[in-house]
Amino acid sequence: MKKRTLYSLLKNHKKNIFFGIIGLTMVDMMQLIVPILIGKVVDGISTLNSETEIISLVNESALYLIGCGIIMAIFRFVWRYFLLGTSRRIERKLRDSYFEKVQKLSQDSYQKNTVGDFMARGVNDIETIKMACGFGVVVAYDGIVLLVFIFISMFFISPIFTAYASIPFFIMGLLIVKYGDLIEKLFLNVQSSFSKLTEEARKIIFSIRVIKSLNVQNDQLKQFKSKSKDYEKVNLSLVKIWAGYQPLITFFTGLSIFVFIFIGSKMVIDGKITIGEFSSLMVYLTMLGWPVVAMGLAVDWLKRGNACLSRVDSIMNQDIENDESNLESLTSIINVNFKNAKFKIEDKNILNNISFEIKKGESLGITGKTGSGKTSLANLLLKDIESQNIFINDKEITRLNKYSIREKILYVPQNPVIFSGSLRENVSFFDNFTNDKKILKCLDLAGFTKDLSNLENGLDEIIGERGVTLSGGQRQRVSIARALYQNPEIIIIDDTLSSLDVDTELKILKNLKNEFKDKFLIIISSRISTIYSLDKIIVLDSGNIVEMGKSSDLIKNNNLFNQLLSIQKILPGSSNV
Repeated sequence: MKKRTLYSLLKNHKKNIFFGIIGLTMVDMMQLIVPILIGKVVDGISTLNSETEIISLVNESALYLIGCGIIMAIFRFVWRYFLLGTSRRIERKLRDSYFEKVQKLSQDSYQKNTVGDFMARGVNDIETIKMACGFGVVVAYDGIVLLVFIFISMFFISPIFTAYASIPFFIMGLLIVKYGDLIEKLFLNVQSSFSKLTEEARKIIFSIRVIKSLNVQNDQLKQFKSKSKDYEKVNLSLVKIWAGYQPLITFFTGLSIFVFIFIGSKMVIDGKITIGEFSSLMVYLTMLGWPVVAMGLAVDWLKRGNACLSRVDSIMNQDIENDESNLESLTSIINVNFKNAKFKIEDKNILNNISFEIKKGESLGITGKTGSGKTSLANLLLKDIESQNIFINDKEITRLNKYSIREKILYVPQNPVIFSGSLRENVSFFDNFTNDKKILKCLDLAGFTKDLSNLENGLDEIIGERGVTLSGGQRQRVSIARALYQNPEIIIIDDTLSSLDVDTELKILKNLKNEFKDKFLIIISSRISTIYSLDKIIVLDSGNIVEMGKSSDLIKNNNLFNQLLSIQKILPGSSNV
């Protein structure tokens, strides 16, 4: 993706911006008429002798002013609708594309960037871009147009005075350019610090249970205060620049008024301009206050917007998972076959010469010591990590679309993810057409029926962020029920029964075996009781398959499987499963 600018975002909305600019121009034109009308009234009062003529002039001018006010109100709505509406549409498109991109990023991106950084860029930075594309554009155009038109109007009244009055504004223009680059640099530091502060807050909230159990609240508070101080420091650096920037602009505006009073009054005395023209010039100079401030605001907002856009694009330009839309889609699964599959990270071998087959209707258990490569084996099947010599329906997995594979294979991780919603929403995964009977059946298969009866609101019970109101075992069973609700052809349960007692675990295993008797059931566990009754068991050690077969055969070998079983001192009978 090319480096984007605010202009590249705006040019896709030319029609709306065109109508918005017309509306804003009309408002500015009406504002410029007001000083002319005031000047005519002042001249009329000073020159006309008839009270009737003066009243007539005032009434006529008042009607013109009312007309200008009505026109300004109409076209103010027009520019706000089109210009600010465009900024909202840009914001919506940016958020949608950003969220879509985040879901497609490779695993490396999630290792390089923190969750807090993703959140800050997706929320705070895009909000700033919206302000730049909305009010930033408005004040930039409004400031330039009013500044130019006011000086032109003043020039027609008195070219000499306009030349004197423009000197402070020329100096001010140089200051705006200088300060603008500095503001952009400092604002990048502010946003970077905000990302770190957001990540620190996320980590504390996420691990609040551990923090309280270890009684390290004070240590965490010190760390958060440190991040807050850094954020305060970089913000104050920006505020100091802004604190000097705005008064300087206001000073040069006041300097123009001083020049006007000093020179303009003498011009009235010398008869070079009338008192009415003097009044018009005074109003024009007063009006110059807004375009001058607007120019300062425009530089600030536009520089901030560009800085934030570069931060958002640094995420948008990162590599995504390979597009596999052109690969063959998987319609159903008959068998899965590993033929000397390997996987390594850099120079370290994680899995070596993995060979086994599982057919429809079979159950497979995978066990081994910690770090033996059990989860990596599941990741290979899901194409979360790339490898060759893995076949589904005798077709190599590299030829199959990974999204079609993941539609058929559901993975239940060791640490279940629970959302801040109701139990119904968590099981149905926010399905728009939820089926309560199906939800209740899935909860029953996951051994959650008794727990459900203890919930005051049943399926409508709000179970809190990350399942804070549930125990570890309950969270695991809810995640299993969610997987069952999706009706997969293959379910992979990765140590998700570790928080359960043996009786509950065996009951759920019996339900899963019955439910998947015509499908595929794969269970990864370090606990032998969990996989003891499955049709086939693979024992991994240091990335190699050291044993494979039924538990009745493996127990006779007196190898790693038997050693693990002896250590755990658990040997459930076949009647228990």
